[in-house]
Formats: sequence, C-alpha cells, structure tokens
Amino acid sequence: MRRALVIDPGLSNPGGGTCVAAYALQALRREFEVTVLSWHPVDFEPVNAAFGTTLKQADFRFLHVPDWWRRAHEVAHLPLALLCASLLQRAARQLLGCERFDLVVSTSNEIDVGVRAVQYVHYPWNYYPRPDADYRWYHFKPALVLYRAMAVAINGGTDEGIARNLTLVNSAWTGQRFEQWYGAAAHVLYPPVPMDRKPLPWDQRSDTFACVGRMSPEKNVEGVIDILAEVRRRGHAVSLLICGQRQVPAYERKVSALAAAHADWIELSLDLPRTELIERLATCRYGIHGMIGEHFGIAVAEMGRLGCLCFAPAEGGPAEILGGDPALLYASPRDAIEKIRRVLEDPGALAQARERLETRARLFSVERFNTEFLRICSEFAAASPRAI
Repeated sequence: MRRALVIDPGLSNPGGGTCVAAYALQALRREFEVTVLSWHPVDFEPVNAAFGTTLKQADFRFLHVPDWWRRAHEVAHLPLALLCASLLQRAARQLLGCERFDLVVSTSNEIDVGVRAVQYVHYPWNYYPRPDADYRWYHFKPALVLYRAMAVAINGGTDEGIARNLTLVNSAWTGQRFEQWYGAAAHVLYPPVPMDRKPLPWDQRSDTFACVGRMSPEKNVEGVIDILAEVRRRGHAVSLLICGQRQVPAYERKVSALAAAHADWIELSLDLPRTELIERLATCRYGIHGMIGEHFGIAVAEMGRLGCLCFAPAEGGPAEILGGDPALLYASPRDAIEKIRRVLEDPGALAQARERLETRARLFSVERFNTEFLRICSEFAAASPRAI
C-alpha cells in the first residue's frame, strides 16, 4: 500500500480546520498507510464526537515534535501559532530526509518541505497585511516583523517551493489571496459539513435567529445583537440563540452581560455537545453571522444544511456559502436590518431565498469532500516521483 504523510498541528481546535483534517484522514486511510506528524499528540475521541468521523488510533502511525519544544511553548503562555507551524514544518523536512512517502499533505495551510505536496489552505499564513481578527494587544509592529522573519528562517521554506505545491482552498475568497501572494493557482474544495439531522419543516420552527461561533471579538456577536434589537424595535418579535465555544474570557463576559440585559429574547448557550447544538439549531428558522472577512464560516454552512435561512456579511467566505445571494448578504448593520425586514415581511422573498439556499447547501456534504479529496490525492501520488 502507498504511504502518506499528513502534517497537522494536532486536530485540537474546535473549528472547521480540524473538521477538514479529520475527514482528510478518514478519506486517505482507504488507500494509504498514513503517518500523522503533529505538534500536539492526537486524540480522536473528541474529534469523532464533534464531527461524526470514525477515526481509530490503530489506523495511523503517529509522530510529533520533541516534547521539549511543546514544554517551551507552554511556558511562553502565548499562542505563537506561526512559530509552532514553522517548527512543525522543520520537523517534516527532517523526517522526509530519512523516509520516503508517496504523498505529503498539509491540512493546515501552505508548506515547503523540500518535496512537492498537497496543501489545504484555510487562509495563507504568509499573506500580509493580516486580517484584523489576527491581531492581539501584544502585537507591536516592530516585534511582529522580527517574529515573522524568524519563523520563515526556521521553517526553511520559500515562496517558490510553496507555489510548486498543489493547492486546495476553502473558498474562492481565500484562493484570491493565495494567488495574489504566491502567483500560483488554487483550487476550491469546500470543507466537509457533517450533518446527519434532516431539516425540520418550516412550520415546526420558531422565529429565532441562531448565531454560532467562538467567543472571540472578531465574531462580532455584539453587532449581531444590535442588528436584531433594531429589527425588534421595528415590530418583529424575533429571538436570538447564541451558541458559542469559550475562547476569550473577557469577550465572553461582554456577550454574557448583553444577553442578560435582553434575557426576554436572547439565550446564550456555551460549549454545547454537538448533538445538542444541532438539535437546538434545527428549531431555528434563521441564522446570522457577524464576522466580516471570515475565511470560510463552517457555522453558516451548518445552518444552511439544517435549512436555516442565514444572513452574513458580503465580505468573506460565508457570502460564497450563500451563493452570493443579495437577499441574504449585508454591507452594513443598516443594510442587514433592511434585508432581514424584507424577508420577514415578504413571503415571496422568503420562499425564493429558501429555495436558493437549499440547492446551495448540497455542495457541502461529507461525501462530496471525501470523494474529491481522495481523488485529488490519489492522482497526485500517481503522478509524483516515487523518490519522495
């Protein structure tokens, strides 16, 4: 059987990146002996619970970076995501100097490990300027320039090496940024959106808007609250269900305070098990997303697959999920308010938007991702020199 090396930080985050990595592994194990090289030791139990995969430890060989690297990172008490990714890439280069693989895959953005690889890019790590969501209080420009230069020096790669890879991206929006930076083609392969729950009939749902995502400032949950508060002031008795994963305590406190101030129409539920989350979302007629410039927005795709009519900013990957539908995409809070009102007040507009979204939602099935990803990797491995 052919051998594959999959490079991933460790499938330890709750978002769409881990979902892609999980289903990539599930697809590859059909035709490859898979070695997983990671920063963190991999635990499939929470991954399977979150995304519905059936991954088993015994199906894979695991390697990870030296323990002292991880201990040093823990002492720093900072994410240092770029540095960790660079060190992981360096470890992959060292491994590939000793072992041969028929296929090398990065499930967490672009790499250059000295051989041509398949890379799945959620957002190009080298693209600059970075989106506002990436910046934190400790990001001072001179220090950032030095930090980025150090990370590039450590990983040993080049833009030319990255450009030679076969690049998959989560959206055309991300692909445009990759192509702009590296001057190389990128192919859209939408992430898998696992969903084993059929949508409820519309008349069995409530006029509730669901908002799903991490409790982090870039998700702009407070902006969503402001939009729906104004919709209510204009005569529509809608409610809001906020389902989030704990991440930034200060932001969580801010959202919690806002929800408490509007407890008659806002419910906040954090860290729900996936089965409960899906059941709660299935009872909502609508969804709303607040983050501008989201790379993909798997929560929007999940709500779409459940039949929720979702509104999202026009800038970013969610606009692509919604098929560029102008009835659902907003350019400003005022625009969002008017478009929500129109759908609530016009049964014809509502029916048309629901029909368009139902067709669009079929693009994000697990089966489509698995089949296409495995086909791409198998063809790539067959066309690549055995000497990897």
